[in-house]
Amino acid sequence: MTRSHDELLSIDWNSDKLPTLPSVAHKLIEMAGKDDNSAAELAELIGQDPTLSLKVLQAANSAFYALRIEVTSIKHAIVLLGMQEVRRIAIGSVLSEKFLSVSPEAKPQAVALWRHLLATAVIGQDLSRSDFDEPDLYTLGLLHDLGWLVLLSEAPAVFKSMAQEETRTRKEAEIQWGVDHQIWGAKLAERWGMPEPFQVVNLLHHEPLRDTHPPEYLLATSLANHLAGTMGIQVLNAPVEPVPEGVLKGLGLDLETLKEMEKAVHAERDRIDALWKIMVG
Repeated sequence: MTRSHDELLSIDWNSDKLPTLPSVAHKLIEMAGKDDNSAAELAELIGQDPTLSLKVLQAANSAFYALRIEVTSIKHAIVLLGMQEVRRIAIGSVLSEKFLSVSPEAKPQAVALWRHLLATAVIGQDLSRSDFDEPDLYTLGLLHDLGWLVLLSEAPAVFKSMAQEETRTRKEAEIQWGVDHQIWGAKLAERWGMPEPFQVVNLLHHEPLRDTHPPEYLLATSLANHLAGTMGIQVLNAPVEPVPEGVLKGLGLDLETLKEMEKAVHAERDRIDALWKIMVG
């Protein structure tokens, strides 16, 4: 059950401490929803930032992609990996640099959060299918937990205390500390002017069946979030939440397939670690 606002920590939504979305990230996300963007436009946007360009090239040449040829330019990366993949690398690099720039006291929570976001993004990308029209599951995964960013900026001590707990479930811990990262994440996504799917996955990724007709991208992101947890890549130390049967049914899966996925996903750790090292420097 969703708590009333009176039961939650007070968040100053006018605070200049609240995280903002870098303009280049906003442009990269906008590109995902348009078919008329050219490779030259993407290369130009990335090329305006030398640090970002370097990270994109490092990622393209990393073990994550295991290319047999050296990538020597952003245009070259686009040719070999495609616009969508290069855009994903760029978004991840921009956001990692932005939101890992926190005080030393908050660094462990920031690192745990962004490892979880990256894992959810990579797994979400693996869940993508070509037979239905969907938002980019990688980018949705990378930005599905914005509410924890709000807590990190407004009440880092609370975040730290929650992260140290091991006995409570995620929901129990949020009730205890007056936190609702789903509501906060949806509100921050709205403030950033992000498309509706980003607001939806922030609001409902732990409870997708609250939507009577949950979109497939929401179900897939919820499953990716769960699978990242089974790898031990979580924001909190809470027990991994089970996947509702309705989520599996909506994705055309069953419990046996889920168990196989939970085992298989561990093979992604090396790829996630390789991409992480590039993005965070």
